[in-house]
Amino acid sequence: MPDPLKICFLADRHHLFDDRIYWKMAVPLVSEGFEVHYLLIGDANSAGITKEGVKYSIWKTKTFSQNRWINFVLKRLNPNHNYRKLFKKAAGLQADIYHFHDLWINRIAVKLKKLAHRPAVFYDAREPYAEDYLSYVKMGFKLPVKLFARWVDSWEKKKALNYDLIIANESKVQQNFARVVGNEKSIVLYNYGDVFLTDNTRPEPEKEYDLIYTGSISRLRGAMKILEAVKIIKQEIPSFKCLFIGTYYPASLKNEMYFFLEQNNLEEQVLLMDAVPYVEIGEYYSRSKIGLLVLQRVKTYQISMPIKLFEYMTFGLPIIGSNFGHISDYLKKDSCGLIVDPSSPMEIANAAIKLLKDQKLYAAFSENGRKAAESKYKWENEFRKLLGHYKKALDER
Repeated sequence: MPDPLKICFLADRHHLFDDRIYWKMAVPLVSEGFEVHYLLIGDANSAGITKEGVKYSIWKTKTFSQNRWINFVLKRLNPNHNYRKLFKKAAGLQADIYHFHDLWINRIAVKLKKLAHRPAVFYDAREPYAEDYLSYVKMGFKLPVKLFARWVDSWEKKKALNYDLIIANESKVQQNFARVVGNEKSIVLYNYGDVFLTDNTRPEPEKEYDLIYTGSISRLRGAMKILEAVKIIKQEIPSFKCLFIGTYYPASLKNEMYFFLEQNNLEEQVLLMDAVPYVEIGEYYSRSKIGLLVLQRVKTYQISMPIKLFEYMTFGLPIIGSNFGHISDYLKKDSCGLIVDPSSPMEIANAAIKLLKDQKLYAAFSENGRKAAESKYKWENEFRKLLGHYKKALDER
């Protein structure tokens, strides 16, 4: 009996139980009979095999300075860096396919492609990285950051020429790569919802939260605007509840949010939770009424495709979303929520009040979103496309 085909995932910005890498790709691949490894740079040194059968190795992130840019330089001057260890482990596996996520893995990916056993190499380009840097520019550093972002974009595209396939999760990033590598070597696999989130065997729980926001929590993702909106909503609906679940950036933001709640007597209205495992988030969606996606208007959010769009739809949560980019497009196309100026707490508040008081509108948006998720936005279909591209790359090999 031949050995199973071996897939090796690599990442440096995503954790072991990442929704896309682990739950949507690695675990289903194990079920399909592949031997799956996941190598990453993370919070602590660790290795083993998960209960789902994914073999993993983690190297602890090295931090030399709290300054982001100084740390970036020092990490690259360090001769015993984690990327060297990552490459040594990956090369030793002699995987049939190396599928890497995150920008800086490009430092070693070309070397993986050149290994003697001729593996296939896929790049999951999940973010518009140059735009990420530009979106977090501080006023005094605009020029050097612009130059750095331009270099990042050029370097990333040059590396991409070496790989078998570039995978984006939305069309604009894919089109940018297609201009360099062609349409045959660049595709979109949308980050749709999947079966791990839903459990149809249990009865629908009682709704506890009027609004829910999940994911990375930051000012640019609308954290403080939402709190200001809650202050307005409380005047109209005193029993109102809002739930945040995620990781706070920077970590000090959580304390700032608590201070705002104390100053405005909103402790009863808002619950701030840390991130929960991906397989548990569905429980909180089931207990919520409305999903929030009020990302602020910066370059990266005008391009990126938030997974929360599809998760909210899957659970029939009408969405209050930003008036630009993919968020606006999907809310219009599928008629599943209200579009607002994300910089206006008053618009966010008015949208929430409207949805909570207009039950007919609420029910229509809820049903439209759920139907769209069930009929069009299913990860299962994207996974089958991925399998097809794996097979094609291996056949060509």
